[in-house]
Amino acid sequence: MVLRLLGQAYPTNMGPPKAILVPALGLTLIISFVVFLHSFATIDSSSFGILSSAAKNDTVATEVDLKSSAHQKALAERAHNSTLGFGEILYISMPERSDRQDAMTLLSTTFGIRIKHFAGVRGSEMSPKAMPDGVAKKTLPSEIGCWRAHANAWRYLLESDMDTLLIFEDDLDWNVNLKQTMELLSLQMQNSKIRQTEPSDYERANAPYGLDWDVLDIGSCKDSGHPNFTDVFQVWDDPDVAGLEVIKRTKMIYESLQNFGLTDDDIGKKRLLAPAYLTVCTSAYAITRQGAERLLMEMSYIEFRNAVDTDMSRAFRDGRVRGYMLTPPAISQFRIGGAKDTDNRKPGDPRLGNSINGKGNLHGFSANLKDSARQWMVEKMQLNNWDDYKQVREERKTIVISDDTSA
Repeated sequence: MVLRLLGQAYPTNMGPPKAILVPALGLTLIISFVVFLHSFATIDSSSFGILSSAAKNDTVATEVDLKSSAHQKALAERAHNSTLGFGEILYISMPERSDRQDAMTLLSTTFGIRIKHFAGVRGSEMSPKAMPDGVAKKTLPSEIGCWRAHANAWRYLLESDMDTLLIFEDDLDWNVNLKQTMELLSLQMQNSKIRQTEPSDYERANAPYGLDWDVLDIGSCKDSGHPNFTDVFQVWDDPDVAGLEVIKRTKMIYESLQNFGLTDDDIGKKRLLAPAYLTVCTSAYAITRQGAERLLMEMSYIEFRNAVDTDMSRAFRDGRVRGYMLTPPAISQFRIGGAKDTDNRKPGDPRLGNSINGKGNLHGFSANLKDSARQWMVEKMQLNNWDDYKQVREERKTIVISDDTSA
């Protein structure tokens, strides 16, 4: 077709040989020009003093000193992004707890943290065939459902391409400067004195908190270190740690810090990172990919006994799962009193009191925090619209009087 179209551009009186030869010559020139352009495009641009974007990236990667303080600081600053430097943040909440979901949305938008709702599971609706081995008879259906929701989150990480996942429960609170707390934690973990292996180049380049752990617990209600390893810890100053008198209210946290050798002069000023041993609650913890595998293996494939936090703690104590615990925690449970505080107990349980509503969100309490994010956001959003209008009106009156005087 090309020959035919080219041939139509020439007079037919040229005769058959020329009519064929000229179009063929034109086609040859076109093909040669295309080949030349292709050859030029594949020439290494560095020979012209220009680096391609890929070559630039390779050069930058080889020039960055992964152990330098500048690189570590830049990596630690990922704690200020919308996922605190982790792959994603999920929060587990039963579908009907729209009250808690409202609260979590307010917290996330107020503090620039992106969280994804992850549906809780109703244990009473699970098939008996899906139950793991070893479940104790006293285990409540709600505890089974709580375990299954967490196990689903572990699977979620493994089915993704992320290195880490931060898991929240829906009844939490954090300190106002959470991102700064996590940045300090990152710097400490990048320069860890308690990890067992040297970090890989991949970790140094991409993992603000390293990847040598299975579980990083940043929201335990109570914790305690291994009695034979109280010399294995890392401690640093943190201006956002709860004060001494606040920490004393949670006896187990206070005694845990003392067992690591901290005195009252340090407690209330410093945070501590140690191998996880005895932990209570799963309010906020991160997992790595190998952590998700180990948790699924230990707490689903092999057996599950009675509650996700006690089973996880048992795995820490038995040495089957490798964890770190942050003490005092950066994240705490938020409590108002009454049946709203838990989905693992039924209304009327004597441990919950008589009220379903408790004292309400405005009178809630969070242990081990210096400044409550929930309290801060309420104050931040306070508005008196009509007082503002009064002020604007008075300002305008002043301007009018001033203008009249000048006239």
